[in-house]
Amino acid sequence: YERSFLSREINLRTLAKLLWEMGKPDLAEKYFIRLLEQLPLQDPLLGDLYHDLGRLASHVGNLDKSMEWHKKASALKKQNQSSTTVGKFI
Repeated sequence: YERSFLSREINLRTLAKLLWEMGKPDLAEKYFIRLLEQLPLQDPLLGDLYHDLGRLASHVGNLDKSMEWHKKASALKKQNQSSTTVGKFI
């Protein structure tokens, strides 16, 4: 199961990036979000997906949406850093 899930993760992200390169940003966003909805909350790929979505939104000129995605990525990074730091002291 884990192997097929990992394969699906990579395939959806790869498909989204391919669609983006083909000039189909709406479909790319759809597949990025579909993968995002399938990932567990602690998945390390989440931050990368938020950045991908932020870059995609910026690419199509939606700067507000881009900022939202980048803020989520930044918040997730801070959350992960603080939980890692807390774990080191306990």
